[in-house]
Amino acid sequence: MELFKSTLVSTMDKSLDGLWRRQEVISDNIANFETPGYKRKYVSFEDNLKSALESKIGGKNERVARLDDSKISVKEEKQENMRLDGNGVDLEKENIDMVRTTYQYMYSQRVLNDHFSRLRYAISEGRR
Repeated sequence: MELFKSTLVSTMDKSLDGLWRRQEVISDNIANFETPGYKRKYVSFEDNLKSALESKIGGKNERVARLDDSKISVKEEKQENMRLDGNGVDLEKENIDMVRTTYQYMYSQRVLNDHFSRLRYAISEGRR
């Protein structure tokens, strides 16, 4: 519904999508920790969100459309392999990234839930 489509909602929606995808990719990295020749993958979306938010062209609806269209990219790490078998996954780093991503996801959910709770409160004129 367009009534509830705001910059905040679009930003949080795309952020949740990106964080979810990041969790999937980290899980794949962890699952392939012992796979010879496996290259670590990572997810990039924050820069695209930032540029969509900072764009000065157009009004609210155009900004929301740019946010909705911003890309979530999965890329392969180009660094030298960590191990002799060619695997580039650092299990400790992946676990730390998973915890960080989980907390970011929970925080983003909380922001979105609080936003809709405030709207619900305003619509009901303060009655529960």
